[in-house]
Amino acid sequence: MRLATVRAALAALAITTGAASATPRPQPVHLATYYATWSAEAGPISGLDDKLAGVPSGVTEVLIAFMKPDAIYSGNLDLAGTGIEVPYSGPVLKASLEALRARIPGIKVLVSVGGEQYANWSRFNPGAIRRFIEDFGLDGIDLDFEPTAPSCRSLSGHISCGSDALLREVVEAARTALPRPLAVWLTATNTGAYGEGVWREARPTGGPTYGAFLPLLRDAGRRVLLDGISIMAYDAGPSYRPLEAYAAYRSHFEGPILIGFTSPPEAWGGHVYSVAETIETFRSAVKLGANGAMVFAIGKEPPTAPSPTTPSPDHLIAALIDAAGKATTD
Repeated sequence: MRLATVRAALAALAITTGAASATPRPQPVHLATYYATWSAEAGPISGLDDKLAGVPSGVTEVLIAFMKPDAIYSGNLDLAGTGIEVPYSGPVLKASLEALRARIPGIKVLVSVGGEQYANWSRFNPGAIRRFIEDFGLDGIDLDFEPTAPSCRSLSGHISCGSDALLREVVEAARTALPRPLAVWLTATNTGAYGEGVWREARPTGGPTYGAFLPLLRDAGRRVLLDGISIMAYDAGPSYRPLEAYAAYRSHFEGPILIGFTSPPEAWGGHVYSVAETIETFRSAVKLGANGAMVFAIGKEPPTAPSPTTPSPDHLIAALIDAAGKATTD
């Protein structure tokens, strides 16, 4: 689907349902970045996690990755059983976050739950996660829901998945445990809104999570529990079109949507986001009504020889900070 077709689809949605608009939203541009706790370290002089405390100004949300859905948190800033993989104590993590907030007043910090490695959602423990958020002074949760076998199929033009009920229960339980103003965000897979309507055969077709988020998005009572969606617009190969994926998600969700990027290598498909492609995709998405970008991840190992065509995470983030600032003032 070309950009003109995406614009036409969004305009049609705005006319027929009022659910989407191709007009940029008059609100701040988000720039969220994951923080890879498995690459963290405490500085020898400060005693803090200097990388976390030094997240670049211009980032609006930090997603601490990853906490187990079935986490055990006993309190007292004890990280054992949480899945958070920092090589230091809970008090060091909290002090590092306080240093970050002192540097960048107003920055939001969410704990990201799940990811590829932590998938025991059937034992989701929102009470433990709520206590963790309270003790560390966080602003909410990012649900990185990646079930091992969603078992999706198309029936009479509609996608249904074996994971549907579980995802609905998780979203509802998260919101019940974390009432607003605490945030509940969802990180959704690249092709998770494909498989129906004009996106019935959007490429790349197939894959275990093709259409996996549609049943949730069709559920008006559940989707309003979410404060935003980040699309993992990567790991999908060269035929994938991020703006098409955005249009598919936007056709169901009126809240903030962020376009996700990652530095090379991607986990699947061989695609590489250059700085130029990243910025062009970001600018086009914002013009279509997207609310910003997400990057995976501070702490991800950079390419051997970073360059504008094979950028490091830091390079991508810096370029997006500049682009987001321009988008806000345009």
